[in-house]
Amino acid sequence: MIWKNIEILGIGERSSRDVSSRTSYSNDNFENVVSLGAVTFRPGQIEFEALTDLIYEAAVLPELWSAVLDQIAEIAGAQGTVLITADLQSHRWINSVSLDQVMEDFATGGWSRAGQRTARLLAARHAGFIREEDVYTPEELEQDVLIQKFLRPRGLGWGVATAFPLSTGDTLIFSSERRFVDGPVPHAAIVTLDALRPHLGRAALLSARLKLERAHASVQALEMLGLPAAVLSGSGKLQYRNAGFAGLVPRVVRDHRERIAFAHPGADALLADAIGARAAQSARSIAVPADDDNPAMVVHLLPMRGSAQDVFGGGTMLMVATPVMPRPVPGTELLSGLFDLTAAEARIARGIADGATIAILAAQQNVGLETIRSQVKAIFAKTGVTRQVDLARLISGLSLIR
Repeated sequence: MIWKNIEILGIGERSSRDVSSRTSYSNDNFENVVSLGAVTFRPGQIEFEALTDLIYEAAVLPELWSAVLDQIAEIAGAQGTVLITADLQSHRWINSVSLDQVMEDFATGGWSRAGQRTARLLAARHAGFIREEDVYTPEELEQDVLIQKFLRPRGLGWGVATAFPLSTGDTLIFSSERRFVDGPVPHAAIVTLDALRPHLGRAALLSARLKLERAHASVQALEMLGLPAAVLSGSGKLQYRNAGFAGLVPRVVRDHRERIAFAHPGADALLADAIGARAAQSARSIAVPADDDNPAMVVHLLPMRGSAQDVFGGGTMLMVATPVMPRPVPGTELLSGLFDLTAAEARIARGIADGATIAILAAQQNVGLETIRSQVKAIFAKTGVTRQVDLARLISGLSLIR
């Protein structure tokens, strides 16, 4: 046990329904002997200090959160711990390896929509760890679908959890799942977890903030490339935008209260579908047609994936707009000067760059097909290409360096 050097003294009982009476403890500065409610930490609590160090390391190295979850589970005497981001409509999580199969079943079986555990935890608004009996009556416990139909058949059914609000608008939940045969989580474990809670909260909020800062940096980098970009929450709300993206509001993009939207109805329907399917975390590209004032553009919606399954990003998405601008084909005088083409050859070369075929060029010039073919061969010789498609690419590319 990682808590072998922590001596727990004088554990008192309390009413299982008295949630408001429990105190949330801070553990920033230990003296030689420090009392936290019913728990006294004796000298030599190196494991506690090591765990708090690990928690703060996980704030900047999210891959360490799994180790933190395992140690929280050990304190609670639980099978494992899950770190969940929840908004009552969707859940994202990382978990102890011991809960891999449980969470796979949870995801594939659609169990996130069953039961009231998450809703009751959030409604309690308690600044500490709480158990089922803190928010359920015995009768309600027997009626909860998630507990009775999902957890207990898998040998679970008792747990302890706490919640923290994130800047993304979601709520982060630490939930330890204990075997049903072991009974409810002991009061002593809850007091110990409450001593750790301030550290967990600060580290979790720091992870979320760092995730958002990385998203902001990505948006600013795209601004330097001339690309309009914005950061969206998992529900599609606009969180941050660069100056280029701000120029699209409200003519192309509408910043609605519920979510971001496109002015074009068809494009907005595709956007709504993409945001609704955010749990799949797949990239999407949406074409936005041109109008009288704006060119056509393609908007890319990209999940901001990262370590810890994007739990701390709150399902953050990056939206990047790429205008579709027709490239102007260089004039015949420029082509003549660059490649020493005759006036007729320059007209043919320009026509090929515009997408015209040999037959169309012959009709436009009022000459035979063989004459056009002969001129094309001369153009090939002077430009160093051997195919019409290569000639078109060469000439179109000139418009980028003019």
